[in-house]
Amino acid sequence: MKLFGTDGLRGQPWKEPFTRENVIRLGYVLGKRYTKILVVRDTRESGEEVEELLTEGINQGGGKVYSAGILPTPSLAYLVPKHGFSLGISISASHNPFIDNGIKLVNHRGRKLARREEMEIEQEALSLTYLNLSRGKDREEVDLAADYVNFVVSHGEDLKGEKVVVDTASGAGYWVAKEVFSSLGAKVKEVSPKPNGRNINITGSENPGEASWKTKRTRAFIGFAYDGDADRCIWMDEEGEILTGDHTLYFFSSHYVETGKKWNRRVVGTVMSNLALEEALKKIGVEFFRAPVGDKFVYQRMLRLGALLGGEQSGHTIFREILPSGDGILTSVLLASSLLKRGEKPSLWRERLILFPQKTLNIPVKRKKDLKKLYGYRETIQKIKNRHNDAYILIRYSGTQPLLRVMVQSPDEAKTLHIMEELERDLKEILKRENILED
Repeated sequence: MKLFGTDGLRGQPWKEPFTRENVIRLGYVLGKRYTKILVVRDTRESGEEVEELLTEGINQGGGKVYSAGILPTPSLAYLVPKHGFSLGISISASHNPFIDNGIKLVNHRGRKLARREEMEIEQEALSLTYLNLSRGKDREEVDLAADYVNFVVSHGEDLKGEKVVVDTASGAGYWVAKEVFSSLGAKVKEVSPKPNGRNINITGSENPGEASWKTKRTRAFIGFAYDGDADRCIWMDEEGEILTGDHTLYFFSSHYVETGKKWNRRVVGTVMSNLALEEALKKIGVEFFRAPVGDKFVYQRMLRLGALLGGEQSGHTIFREILPSGDGILTSVLLASSLLKRGEKPSLWRERLILFPQKTLNIPVKRKKDLKKLYGYRETIQKIKNRHNDAYILIRYSGTQPLLRVMVQSPDEAKTLHIMEELERDLKEILKRENILED
C-alpha cells in the first residue's frame, strides 16, 4: 500500500506520501464515506495544518468535522461509539520524533479500520484528480475531554495519596494523566516538560530514563511512561527498574487466575513478545498466542480466540471487555489500582518475570524489497538459525519507517549479542549488494 502502513498513514509532512495533496485527497474520500467525523491530535507542530487540510477534503467530500483538540488516540475508542460519530481520526505519529506525523482511523465501533477498507480508501484517494488546496473552515469545536477523563477514572480505585510518577512524553496525554491520577487521590510527580510542538517523545516510553530516575528518587509507589499519543504504557517499580508490556500481560494474567475471573485463559502477544513470558504463562495454565506487530492485529486475533487480554511488549495493552484498543493511561490506572488492592510492590512482578536477554537493531533502507527475494537471504538466515536453535530471531520491515528491524532473544546474553553481530554483518552485506542499504 502506498499511503497506509501498519497503523494508518505516517511519514514526514510534506514529503511523499504525506503531501498536502494526498492529505486533502484522503479527507475527500473519508468525507464521502462518513458524515460525522471526530478528530483529535497530539502536540506536534504540524498537527494543526494537517487537521485543516483534512477538514478541507472532508468538507469537499460532504462530511463534517468535529474537533476535540489535543487528546490521546485511545480516547476515540471510547468517544466515537458513545457519541455516535461515524469515524474517528487521530493526527499523530505515536512514538515517532516530532518531525513525523500520522493519520490513524477508527470506525464507528471504536476499532481500527480493517486492512481491506484501508486499501479501498487508499486506491480511491490516489485515483482522484487535483483538488483545491484552500484551508478547511467548516469544523465544530467540541469539548469531550472531561468525558474521556471520567471514563478512565471510573476504572480506578482510591490511590490514597500514593506517589505516582507520570511521563507523558510531552504528547497528547500531557495533562490527562495528571488529571486522572489526581482525581484518584494520588500525589502526581510529572517528568516531561510542557509541550512546545517539538519536544514530543524526547522523554516517555521511548526514553524512560528520567521517569525511572524520578520514581526511585522520590520513593514513588510506581512510575509510568507513555508515548506521544498515549496508547502505550511501560512502568517503573519503586526502585526505578523498568517493566515492559510483557510484564503487564503477565501481571494481569496472574491476577485473573488468582482472583477466579471467568475467562478462557488465552492471551495474545506479538512476534516481538519475550519467550520468557510464554514460558511463565504456561506455568500458570494460560495459553499464549502471537500476532503480527500492531495493536489492531492483536485485537483481531483476540476476537478470533475469544481472548480478553492482549498486547505488545512496547506497551500497548488491550482489555477487550473495556476498549478495543490499547490505552496507556487506562492501563496505568488499572495497574496502580490492582497492585495497591493486592498490597504488592511493583518490584515483585519484575522478580516473577525475568525476561530473556533481547537485542534489537534498526538498519536504515532505501526501499522495502521483499526479504524472500533478496539473493542469499533465506540461506544465510537459515544457517544462523540452525547454529543457534535455542534462540528466537525475528527480521521484519518497520510498518511506519524506512527500517529493517532485527530482534534476537536467547537465554544467554553473550550468545544473544554474538548472534546479533552475525546478523548485522550478513544483513548489511545482503542489503548493500541489492543496493537498498541506506548509507
